[in-house]
Amino acid sequence: MPAKRRSFYDPLESFIYWDASFTIGVFDDREPYHAGCFAFAQRLQAEQILCLCSHFTHNELAFHTIRIALAAEGRRTGRHWRDVHRTNPNIMLSAMPRVEANRTELDRFTLILPIPEAVNDRAFELMRRYALLPTDAYHIFPHT
Repeated sequence: MPAKRRSFYDPLESFIYWDASFTIGVFDDREPYHAGCFAFAQRLQAEQILCLCSHFTHNELAFHTIRIALAAEGRRTGRHWRDVHRTNPNIMLSAMPRVEANRTELDRFTLILPIPEAVNDRAFELMRRYALLPTDAYHIFPHT
């Protein structure tokens, strides 16, 4: 069955899944659709709509936040963000407080579809400890 395309002004369903694109729009005020996404998130909260996401939404939001920090340093130094990540992991680590704050705020808005919490916690620990990018931390988790 094809997905239905709706606007932020349509009547609401009883629950809404927050995908990564929408979530990034809510949390990053530099995104072109931030105002609309943020207002819709406020509407969902005001109308007490059950909001869902998954740890993969957290993953994408974390990656976006970290990549923005790495890209800013890359522009400053004339390097690609991946080169910055390899040579200066402290830039990524300095973004971790924002990543963690986003995680806490997203958890306040949404109910997370289950992935064992130990997997998620360990992935965030690996990100902090080894300056791993989020997806890399999730992939390496079973081997640590």
